[in-house]
Amino acid sequence: MRRFPHRLWAFGLSATLLGGFTAPTLFAAPAAELTEEQLVEKAKKLNNETKTLEDADAKLKELVKDKPGTAKLVKAAAKLQKAAKEDNKPFRYFATLVLAKAAHNVKDYDSAEVFYKACSDIAIDDLQSSEHIIRAVEGHLDFLMARKKYDQIEELCERVMAINGDDSLKQFSLIEVMSQLLMAQSRKGQTDKAVATADKLIKQFDGNFIFRQLKARVLTDAEKYEDAIKEYEAAVDAVQDNENLKKDQKERIVRGTKYAISGIYVLQNKIDEGTKILRELVKEDPENATFKNDLGFIMCDNDKNLEESEKLIRDAIALDLKAREKAAEEGKIGKDEAKKANSAYIDSLGWVLFKNKKYEEALKNLLESAGSDDEESNHIEIWDHVGDCYAAMGKKKEALETYQKGLKMEDVTKKDGERRKKVTEKVKKLKAELSK
Repeated sequence: MRRFPHRLWAFGLSATLLGGFTAPTLFAAPAAELTEEQLVEKAKKLNNETKTLEDADAKLKELVKDKPGTAKLVKAAAKLQKAAKEDNKPFRYFATLVLAKAAHNVKDYDSAEVFYKACSDIAIDDLQSSEHIIRAVEGHLDFLMARKKYDQIEELCERVMAINGDDSLKQFSLIEVMSQLLMAQSRKGQTDKAVATADKLIKQFDGNFIFRQLKARVLTDAEKYEDAIKEYEAAVDAVQDNENLKKDQKERIVRGTKYAISGIYVLQNKIDEGTKILRELVKEDPENATFKNDLGFIMCDNDKNLEESEKLIRDAIALDLKAREKAAEEGKIGKDEAKKANSAYIDSLGWVLFKNKKYEEALKNLLESAGSDDEESNHIEIWDHVGDCYAAMGKKKEALETYQKGLKMEDVTKKDGERRKKVTEKVKKLKAELSK
């Protein structure tokens, strides 16, 4: 689909901070500048301050309130970690987990990689705890996938699959780790290898829907769309035949699978087919913000039903804020986070307003989305929308600067490559006009 999914990490509050919700933008009161030595000592204290998952969660929440200070802290800690000898590493499991996610949150990806790896190494080599391994590896794999480090993904997957763990670890290896491994192979161009492995798993587990979905994802990635749809449809049949699943579980899985199919239709520019499925999903699950947002966006992006599109997108934002409010009441996120809607939905609203030629209001929403702390805001599509809005308002210089900023973003999907070509043409045209 059009959005840029990042699986939530199994780390309590930190999953919301770095996954579906954006981190708080509160900042602690300015503190006295710490020396590198003091920063290192502060980081070392995490070993004693984070002895449980609850401790780690609380510490992460504290750190993200002071982004400038945390940025300096993780950089100093990473320098110490890299310089230490293998048999005398300075940070324990929970400390590395907190530092990894704190570094990720402040967008210090080099430091984040140091600590994600350290956390996985400790979990796999030292702790031998399935719970710790799963938590560490899941976050590490997500990070590597987002950074397109496919060789490292393969290496980490192979390490985990070689462990003779308990049932929970075996299931994690079979489903989550195998999924990441095959996607990494697919994105390296080894589609046939990934499909062959998926076929073996389908046969081994008697057509289990999980492995059919996995094969469909690989085929989608390889742009073999018709084959992917057939696999997803076979997955739906397998879910319906599964006697171990409850009715509500079947319904949820089937809706998710149909959603994936609608996304493939959109990739093929079969907009009517894609929106038809999304309409059915909205009818079946009217409280699902994602279904409403995507239906609204796809229609407005293709200049269809703009009035209905705007209503759907506004409904999606309202549902998202309602969910955030509930999460805040349960103590899962901060009150400030609860007031910030999903940046992708705000971009959708800005885009439908743009299509309705409400440029001032559109620009306000588009800039809010682009300026979000959400990692999804670092995407060429959002900056392309902002640039188009500036251009429509006759602000050519601002449009040019915005398009150029978008071109600095890394491609997330193959469709981003197509958008990059169009944005490049817009830049050339504006440069020519401004040079006259």
